[in-house]
Amino acid sequence: MKRIKYTAIVTVMLVIFMTLNVFASPYNLGQYTSVNEVSKLLPPGVKQSKVSESARPRGVFFARADLTILDNGNGEVGAVAVSLFRVPVDEAYITIYLDRWDESAERWYQVDYYEAEFYASDYPDGLTTPNINVSFINQKKGCYYRLRGAFGALLNNEYEGFNPVTDGILLD
Repeated sequence: MKRIKYTAIVTVMLVIFMTLNVFASPYNLGQYTSVNEVSKLLPPGVKQSKVSESARPRGVFFARADLTILDNGNGEVGAVAVSLFRVPVDEAYITIYLDRWDESAERWYQVDYYEAEFYASDYPDGLTTPNINVSFINQKKGCYYRLRGAFGALLNNEYEGFNPVTDGILLD
C-alpha cells in the first residue's frame, strides 16, 4: 500500500515538474529547466541562498517547506531541506534537485538529485518536521548552482506539497 501511495505521489510531482518547461539535454546527461522569475544568479561572494514557501489558505496540515543551498567549499554544494507540519502526518517525501547554470545555453541544467521518504511508523513522537542535510560533492567550481525542491506529505489519504526554488549561488 505504501508503494502505491509513493508511486502516486511521485507521479503527481513529475507532472508538476513537467509543467516547468523541461527539455531533454543534447548531451543526454540530464535535463534542462527553464529560467524562471523565482530563481536568479546571486553576486559572487554570496555563499548561500534560502527560500521558504508557506501554506496557502487551502493548505490544511503542511505549514512550510524550507530549502537552503550552501557553498561548503572544496567543490561541495550543501543542501538543507525541512518540512514543517501543523499536525503529525502519515508520510512525507522530500526530493532535492541540484541545477547548474549553463551560460552558453542560458538555462539551468539538472546535475544531481537526492530523495528521502519518511513514515509515521518510524517516528513514535509523530512525524512533524522531517528534514535532510546532504552535500553534493565534486561539483565544478566557478559555476552557479541552485536547488529545486519537491516536498510532499500524506495525512488520511490527503496530499499537500510545495516546490520551492533557491536563487543561484556561485561555487568558488
